[in-house]
Amino acid sequence: MQRMLTRSSWILAVSCLLTATGLAQEPEADQATEATQATEATQATEATQATEATQATEATQATEATQATEATQATEATTSPLDADGKLVQFERDIVPIMTKYCLECHGPEDAKNDFRVDDREIFMDYIEPEDADSSTLYVDYLIIDDVDWLMPPTTHGGPLSASDLALVRVWINEGADWPEDYSFAKDSSEVEQAEMVPVAAGPRPLAERVWQAQGFLHPATVHFPIALFLLGGGFVVLGWVWPSVGTQIPLACLLLGAVTCLASSAMGWSFAPERGYGFSWNLFDWDREVDVHRWSGLIVTLVSLVLAVVALLSLWKGSERLTKIWKVGLLVCAGMVGAVGHQGGELSYGEDFYPRAWRILTDTVDTPPVETQDE
Repeated sequence: MQRMLTRSSWILAVSCLLTATGLAQEPEADQATEATQATEATQATEATQATEATQATEATQATEATQATEATQATEATTSPLDADGKLVQFERDIVPIMTKYCLECHGPEDAKNDFRVDDREIFMDYIEPEDADSSTLYVDYLIIDDVDWLMPPTTHGGPLSASDLALVRVWINEGADWPEDYSFAKDSSEVEQAEMVPVAAGPRPLAERVWQAQGFLHPATVHFPIALFLLGGGFVVLGWVWPSVGTQIPLACLLLGAVTCLASSAMGWSFAPERGYGFSWNLFDWDREVDVHRWSGLIVTLVSLVLAVVALLSLWKGSERLTKIWKVGLLVCAGMVGAVGHQGGELSYGEDFYPRAWRILTDTVDTPPVETQDE
């Protein structure tokens, strides 16, 4: 009996011990499970953050790469020598400054020599063969010609053009000579300053050549003397028909002085022509060039007046009435011719509308722009 109790007690004790051990192990298992879950959650969070960081980095790099690409493309577009149409030379950027610097002074709205204006698109393009510089009159006959009488701009006004300027003009023509129809020189006249034209120094020149060129600057002053003298002498020839006492000596003096001053004025005019951009050569004559008609007409008046002066002196020496009548009639002819030549010179200097405008002012028919009124 006692052995059975003792055995039962051992069994009970062992059972209690096992139960206690199992109860002790359950919290440890729970703690281990919780620790494992916490570790997995931490790892998952870190993995998520790492993924997000990687994605953010990749997005940033992609954005920076896109911006860099756009910046590179913008830079290439800005620095590209070609315009939107794929042309190298641009009219407003490259050609207008050349024309303004060298051409506009003598071939602009205020002073269009030979009726040629570089600011008039229609007139200017008549001298251009688009896409063919070698067939363009402007380029071949004026810009690169060897004859200094035809060279434009003349040496006295900064010519010839530099190699770079000539290259720009040539490429512009060969690319089609694009002149935008909406472009006007007027809008840039205040922005582009005309450079002072400095004659090209070609070394020391002979004294005779320098004197010949310098005396040409007196042409604007001396040209009025033969005009006035011939007109005055012709007037007294007419008055001599009524008052014979004033019909010989005064006209004779006017003829002699007029012939001398006419010779000087013609020589000065030929000398002054290159300075004004017209060129100088004895073989230059073109009926379409008003300047050629003007100076050859002036030369004819000079020769006629000199011949008449000789006839007048012979009439005094021989006392010939017949010779006297010849030089008087010739003086009237010279008066009419010199008036026409002087009129033409005025048009060359001040424009063809100079005298018509004076007539419109005299007759009070000046065109006045309408006055704009604001609607109330």
